[in-house]
Amino acid sequence: MSGHVVGLGEVGPLGELLGEGGQAKVYRAPAAALPDVPGPLVYKQYKAGHAPPHGLAAVVARRLRMDEPTRRRLDRTAAWPVRAVEEAGQVRGVLVPLIPDDYFEDRVKPSGARARTLREVQHLFIDPARAARLGMPAPTAAERVLVCRDLASAVHLLHRNDLVIGDLNPKNAVFRLTDRPCVMLVDCDSIRIKGAAAVVRQLNAPDWEPPERVLSQASDRYKFGLFVLRCLSPGPFASIARDPSRLDAVLPGEGPRLLRDALGPTPERRPTAQEWGRYFDSVLTEAVAARRAAAPATSGGGTSGWRRDPKTRRWVPVT
Repeated sequence: MSGHVVGLGEVGPLGELLGEGGQAKVYRAPAAALPDVPGPLVYKQYKAGHAPPHGLAAVVARRLRMDEPTRRRLDRTAAWPVRAVEEAGQVRGVLVPLIPDDYFEDRVKPSGARARTLREVQHLFIDPARAARLGMPAPTAAERVLVCRDLASAVHLLHRNDLVIGDLNPKNAVFRLTDRPCVMLVDCDSIRIKGAAAVVRQLNAPDWEPPERVLSQASDRYKFGLFVLRCLSPGPFASIARDPSRLDAVLPGEGPRLLRDALGPTPERRPTAQEWGRYFDSVLTEAVAARRAAAPATSGGGTSGWRRDPKTRRWVPVT
């Protein structure tokens, strides 16, 4: 397979149905392979009347034009459309990398039934005790900050490549806690190139509406602020919270000011994802320094927790 678009026949026989929504079905594509995409692929097949009328090839091409290091970062960060699939000149679907296993949760429901579900970021907003009852993980405060830091990195990567997420919501991002806490964006065919129409209409999820009607990078920054607020103050009403004072006692330093600007009505004042990333780096660095200072001399200065890798600049676990 080469180019931005492949024929439906090149996808090959479809495998297991993995999921279904209002607009599409997702199948394993065991016969499909691409030289620029490591690992297995899935085929997202649009339902009748829901295939995007234009622009999908351009979203695919944006990834293919990236230099290799940036493309690798995007592949870690997002389940990005890697080829548009056409039949008789009409878009039928899109090939997407399979979401890695560690973004899924094998859990036991209160009823005793077993389930395997995507670990959507909406689970970060509920009370940790309730999350545990539902068989979902209850991240520590430090892990929540690391999740926020990783999402800031993902948003910054897309924004500096002139992309608009638009419909950032609690179901189109998933998280993992193994190795190090991080986030992957999904349903990325709704992301649009700045200045172009969206491939799939960009909407606002309930309780995620920004003050303005037009979705842009500024509205992405507003929704990122909502994510920070709700992720770092889990519990009753967190999933609909909009009052930044909810985190006044949680965010140190300039955090409360950043959050108020992020959730304010003036788009130009909203902090960029890069600014948020630098802030969370400072919070994590200060936490590491405080832990080391408090550790007994015999413990080696405190080795548990997280450190920032000097080469990759990413936060990694220390044991």
